[in-house]
Amino acid sequence: MTQVAIFVSSLNDFFVAKCKSFYKTKKSAAAVEFALSSLALFLFLLAIVNIGLLGFSISAMEHGVQAAARHAAVDAAHSYETSTSPKSFSCDSASTIATYFDGYADPPLPTAGTATTDNPYISATWTNNTGTTPLTTEPPGEYLKLTATYRWSAIGFPARFGSITLKYTTVATVMGTTTGSPTMNSPC
Repeated sequence: MTQVAIFVSSLNDFFVAKCKSFYKTKKSAAAVEFALSSLALFLFLLAIVNIGLLGFSISAMEHGVQAAARHAAVDAAHSYETSTSPKSFSCDSASTIATYFDGYADPPLPTAGTATTDNPYISATWTNNTGTTPLTTEPPGEYLKLTATYRWSAIGFPARFGSITLKYTTVATVMGTTTGSPTMNSPC
């Protein structure tokens, strides 16, 4: 036998002898039991933390979408109220609304954007439903339909479970625009 093989064989015999003596004591049995049960306990606690973070993210996203839509609708209503005849209003762009969303949903959610690859992604659609043939399924007047999409990933094991897509939509009516036919100014 070569010297390396003799060294590996003696090293193997040493560790086998140490492991056998380690398992024979009661203290070592408690250590093994703790090692096995602590892994399950750690995963359980990690799952509890992730469920809490998921609930916190959902709550922050809902609040951010509602508050950003309300903020944009109030801005549009103010521009409508202060405009002269013919009545018109200026609506905020999607990037401005994403900034409002960030102000209400940060810090639990990252900075929002308007590109479909952004996470969270903000989509804003302004609609004029005061014409001669208004849509019966939509609210009357000028309104904003705001949707936020967020791909949430668990902490600790995202590769195994992937991400969960959270999506929240709200509609905000611009007050004072339910009668007549106001015109929308850009960037609507």
